[in-house]
Amino acid sequence: MNYALAGLALLAAITLANALLTAAVVKRWRAAVTASAHAAHASAAPAGPPELAVQEGDPVPEFTLHTPQGEVTAQDLSGHTALLCFLRPDCGPTRESLPAVRRWAETHAPAGARVVAIVNGAPEAAGPLLEAVAPCTELTTVEAPDGPLARTFGVRHHPSFVLLDADGTVTETGIGNGSLTALDLATV
Repeated sequence: MNYALAGLALLAAITLANALLTAAVVKRWRAAVTASAHAAHASAAPAGPPELAVQEGDPVPEFTLHTPQGEVTAQDLSGHTALLCFLRPDCGPTRESLPAVRRWAETHAPAGARVVAIVNGAPEAAGPLLEAVAPCTELTTVEAPDGPLARTFGVRHHPSFVLLDADGTVTETGIGNGSLTALDLATV
């Protein structure tokens, strides 16, 4: 009988230890999940519709574009209307926006307008998109999604557009396919 009581006591002790360890693990897991949720909420995009860091009427911020033909700065674009297109290789709306960008270039290039294509993505994935914009512009660059140009203009969504007048003033911005009125007006 003593062996049975000793066995039951040991079993009870092991069960109690298991319950205490399980409670401790669950408590730590809940704390980790709560901390993770708070961190995700703190880093989430601001509420409301997405917008760029530049707005209509703002002067174009200083930037340097590293193209295959050399460096181009914001000042190099002065004297010309310019359309800055922030594109992403794996983005359906980016591909859907290309015919409108091409029409805009065909309509405005004879007057000296310039299209600048900033491809936000991995260089090895950018090739087909660069080929697609080649008829529109030689002013292309590839940078990381959070690269210097994307940060300067506050780009977090693709495609994003910034239209500049010849004086270097932002005349229109748009996020998403069909968001820029100037692209819709350029019909051929």
